Amino acid sequence: MRLLPVAALAVAVLLPGTASAATSSTSVTRSYAAPASSVTRSYAAPASSVTKTYAATAETIANPGRGFFAYTETQFGAGFEPLAADVGGRTLVYRHYYLRKYQAVDRISAADLALIGADLAIARQAGVKLVLRFSYSSESDADAPRARVLGHIAQLGPVLKANADVIFALQAGFIGQWGEWYYSAHFSSSPGVLTAQNWSDRKAVLAALLAATAPTTLIQVRTPEYKRRLFPAVTRIGLHNDCFLAGTDDYGTYTAPDDTKWLASSTTTLVGGETCDVSARSGWPDAGAEMARYHWTYLNPSFNEQVLASWGAAGRAEVARKLGYRLRLVKATLPAKARPGTQVTARITLANDGYAAPAENRPVQLLLNGAPTKINADPRSWPPGRPITLTVTFKAPPKGTYRLALNLPDASPRLAKTPAYSIHLANPGVWNPTTGWNSLNTTLTVA
Repeated sequence: MRLLPVAALAVAVLLPGTASAATSSTSVTRSYAAPASSVTRSYAAPASSVTKTYAATAETIANPGRGFFAYTETQFGAGFEPLAADVGGRTLVYRHYYLRKYQAVDRISAADLALIGADLAIARQAGVKLVLRFSYSSESDADAPRARVLGHIAQLGPVLKANADVIFALQAGFIGQWGEWYYSAHFSSSPGVLTAQNWSDRKAVLAALLAATAPTTLIQVRTPEYKRRLFPAVTRIGLHNDCFLAGTDDYGTYTAPDDTKWLASSTTTLVGGETCDVSARSGWPDAGAEMARYHWTYLNPSFNEQVLASWGAAGRAEVARKLGYRLRLVKATLPAKARPGTQVTARITLANDGYAAPAENRPVQLLLNGAPTKINADPRSWPPGRPITLTVTFKAPPKGTYRLALNLPDASPRLAKTPAYSIHLANPGVWNPTTGWNSLNTTLTVA
C-alpha cells in the first residue's frame, strides 16, 4: 500500500471531491476551490412576484347550481316520461315526480326506482344537477298516510344517496297538493290549521328525508316556520318560496314578523322557488331588491309569466346574471420567479357580484401546469358584498415554467374533472372550457 505525502493527505480530508485526482503536493495545490467571488455569482436570483388586475365581463354564465332552471315533471301511473338530455343550456333542472299510483300502495317497485336512477344518470351525462320533489297529486289534497309516506322515503333513500352528486336540492314534498305542505288529507286538520299531532307527523317526514339523503344534500321546506319549529339548527335545510312577491307576505310564506329579518341575515340558507301572482311588490326593481336581500339562488323562468314579463328584458337579464353566486377575479399577487424548493406565496382577491354565496362546498385549488395545490377555503362563506382573499404558501416545484390557474371543481370525485361542474369566473379570457380551469394569465419560472 502506497502512502500519500502528508500535504496530499490533508487535502484529501478537506476536499474529498478532489483528493482522488491528486498525485503530488503541487497537483493538490492546483485543485483548491475557486475564489469566493465566483461562488457568489453561482447563486440563483431571489424569489419575485407580479401583481395582476383582471377585467370583469357582463356575460351571463351558466355556472353549476344557480340560475333559472328547466322545469320538468313526470308521473308514475299516467305514463312516465324520462328526463330529456337537452335542457336548453340550463345547469339546474327542476324534476317533480308524482307518485300517483303509490298513494294507496306501500312499496315502490324496483322498476320505478330504476327509472329515477336512470334520470339521475342522464343528468350526470348532461352536466346538470336536479332540484327534486316527490308528491302524490296536483289536483287534490289526496296524499298518503304517515306510515306509507315514511316507507316510500326509506325506499327512495338508496337511489338518492347513490346519486347525491347530481342532486342539488330535495324539496320536502310528499305532503299535500303539489307537495307544498298546505292542502293535505293526512297531515292537516284543515288548510293552514295544524294540531300538535300534525306538527309531529310533519317533523317525522322531514326527519326521514334527512336520514334518506347524503349529508351534502340540501333540503328545502315551504316556509321559514317549518324550519324554525321542526329543525332550526340544521343548516342544510333551506326554503323554497313558491309564491315569491305575492300579496304582502308571499301568500302565507312568512308567518311571523321576524321571518324576513331572519332570511335576510342568513347568508348560508338556500333560497329558490317561483313567483305566483301580480302584486304591488312584484314589479322591477322591487323584485331585484328582494332577491338580493334574501339571497336567491334559483328561480322558475316560466311562472308566473305576467310577473316575469313585468320585469322587462333588462330585469330578466340581470336576474339571469345574478341568481346565486357570480365570482370574479379582482387582482392577484403571484410568484413569478423562484428557486426550486423555496417557499412562495400567492394571494388572490375575488368578488361575488351575485345574490348569494355558493350553496355547495367545493375544493379551491391553485394549479401549476394542472397540478393542484389546495387553498384552505369554503366557498359557502363567500356572500356578496365582502372581499374574498385567498392565500396559499407552497414550495416551488423543480426547474421549469409553470402556468398558473385557479380551479373550483365539484367536490364529488365522479364530477371533479367534468368542466360543466366547475365554476367559471366572470372575467374575459380566463376560462378554459376543455379543462374547467380559470387561467391567471401568468407563469412561474423556477430556476
